[in-house]
Amino acid sequence: MANTTDTIVNPNEHLEIPKWINEEYFQQVLQKDEPEYEKILNFKPVAAIPPGENFTSIMLRIHFDLQMKDGSTKHKTYIFKTMLAEERGGKEIREGGIFDKELMMYQKYLPAFEDLYTSAGEKIQLAPKCLHTDQRENGIHFVFEDLGVKKFQNVDRIQGLDLEHMKRSLHKLAEFHAAAAVYAEPNGPYPSQFEEGFIGRNQEKAHEARFLIKSRTYPKAIATWGLEDPEKYITSFPTVQQYLKMCEKNLETDPLAFNTLTHGDFWSSNLMCNYLANGQIDEVIMVDFQLCKWGSPAQDLLFFITLSAASDIKLKEFDNFVRIYWERLVDCLKLLKYQKPLPKLRDLQTSLYQDTNTIYAFIAISNHLPVIQFPSDKESNLHSLMRDDEEGDKFRLRIFTNPSFGRLMREIYPFFYNRGIFNFTDFE
Repeated sequence: MANTTDTIVNPNEHLEIPKWINEEYFQQVLQKDEPEYEKILNFKPVAAIPPGENFTSIMLRIHFDLQMKDGSTKHKTYIFKTMLAEERGGKEIREGGIFDKELMMYQKYLPAFEDLYTSAGEKIQLAPKCLHTDQRENGIHFVFEDLGVKKFQNVDRIQGLDLEHMKRSLHKLAEFHAAAAVYAEPNGPYPSQFEEGFIGRNQEKAHEARFLIKSRTYPKAIATWGLEDPEKYITSFPTVQQYLKMCEKNLETDPLAFNTLTHGDFWSSNLMCNYLANGQIDEVIMVDFQLCKWGSPAQDLLFFITLSAASDIKLKEFDNFVRIYWERLVDCLKLLKYQKPLPKLRDLQTSLYQDTNTIYAFIAISNHLPVIQFPSDKESNLHSLMRDDEEGDKFRLRIFTNPSFGRLMREIYPFFYNRGIFNFTDFE
């Protein structure tokens, strides 16, 4: 057989792969996962995704050609996730503790959530199987099953999700939220790390610095989107004090409302689908559990719909998307025998307008959406987005004035503005 590692395509040639990621590292994984293997014939790590798809980690696809004990050969792949290099943003990510949180999710909570469904007689997979975790080289690392083998793939982030993909993704989100809410009933609150998501306590300086960097170019870009009366949006853009208050509000939770563990970073690149022969969606799986936070599901809904729905349905179906999610949520809560009152649709719709959840709409349009709409290139990374210099300003102006982003914002910004969600004077 020809070595299958010879024909592998690397979607990101610019990615530097740490030297310690070698054959030896994977031997214990292979011994457990492929007990019939005798030796590794070939080993090749490549980038798992193109630039611009992930900003907080290095994602690799590890290819092996294995010689098996019966003399046959087998091609095997795993997904390996590790932290960015310290100088490329890894230091901030390590200090933010998001990998520690993901470790808890994969080791403890996700298996427990899936077990709740199994006990209720339903087989529901929420996340990829995590085969190995460890902590070394100043970081936390994960080895996952390669969903690509089962033909799972991401949907084009620039095009966005059509109605059917939105429906299935919202159902998956509801399944996750229902299990997390039910799990908390007998087990008590989640650890304190889960009280924070994008916004951390005692991180005002960092939040302020990031906001000030972006606000140098964002209001200038608003003038290029073709809005009617752009001046009213430019002058009402939040001040740094309003922004910090918006962050602070997000750390509050209404104990009387329906709360759950939100995914915290739910958008099209953090879900994968596979398909039946007729082209219909078979399964949807969620990935990337670094920013989970206890709070209102409105946070995930605002974020996900804003970032991921295709432009022709994003606002037209906005209320319908909330209903689609709510119907599945209630079904799952009933299935899992949730003890508290079931959330009402009117309350869920209302929660999208509450000031505690606004930051998710704002982060979506000021941070993620401009990058999602920007075609992949080697500059598409966290380092470029946050550079505090002239080069950084140029890059941000490019992504904020990108015509496809401007076209979306021409509708989205007034939509949130007219509903009071972007009434930033509320945060004074």
